[in-house]
Amino acid sequence: MSFVQTPKSSRSSRRKGFTLIEAALVTTIISFGVLAMLQLLAAGTVSNNDGAEMSTAINLAKSVREMMIGMSIADPVTPTHWGSEAGENLASYNDIDDFDGKTYSPPIDARRISIAALPDWSQTIKVQTVDPNLLTSTVPNGTTAAVRVTVNVSRNGKQITSYSWVAFDAAP
Repeated sequence: MSFVQTPKSSRSSRRKGFTLIEAALVTTIISFGVLAMLQLLAAGTVSNNDGAEMSTAINLAKSVREMMIGMSIADPVTPTHWGSEAGENLASYNDIDDFDGKTYSPPIDARRISIAALPDWSQTIKVQTVDPNLLTSTVPNGTTAAVRVTVNVSRNGKQITSYSWVAFDAAP
């Protein structure tokens, strides 16, 4: 028996692998996909860091609010004096207006203890007397039984958040 070999077509013998153009095209496509995934990962990391920073800032502002809960607006002994009275310090502040204009860096917690683990953070507190019938309107300090407290929280000099609330003294 004799076998007759048929010559292979020249076209099929050249198609045993990728051409240089095909390999370059595949490499380019995969490179774009990997680059896009790296950009997505970087964007997610930045967003996660921003969220953690915002959570810390809001918690620092809420610590000031928690510290002030139950305090009267003005000093019971010298109600016409605005701000801290002579001889008072953070530990002895006994009313909300004592905190007006104060900045704490590192920030303080609700127990008035400095948070040394956050040295690049600061809290700035502003207390303004407001019209109880129009809370967006400020009036001269100490003239009503309502104040707006604003805490600006910053990190490395950049403001992260501003948190405000209104406090009222109980009617006599």
